[in-house]
Amino acid sequence: MRIVPKSKHVMGSYIALHGRLPPKEMPKQFEGKIPRNEIWVRKDKWKTEKDKVKLKTHEDVELHLMKLGLPYKKAHKIANEFEKHVHVRGVHSL
Repeated sequence: MRIVPKSKHVMGSYIALHGRLPPKEMPKQFEGKIPRNEIWVRKDKWKTEKDKVKLKTHEDVELHLMKLGLPYKKAHKIANEFEKHVHVRGVHSL
């Protein structure tokens, strides 16, 4: 999956979205816009190494769980919990 930083203007209140969201879960303004191989992230949430590792971990876990058959909402909830426990080597502000 390719990470594509987008402006807050484009993303609105969303921090990250991927093109593999089920159609019923995809916000209307993004329908048909995010390719299946992309993850769009808000630029202002994609600045530090800590931000990048946490967001990438969240999306990787979420996508993996969905691939295993979990529904998006359940995969997202688990990914949120997993993300809270990520440690970034060399980053001391965790």
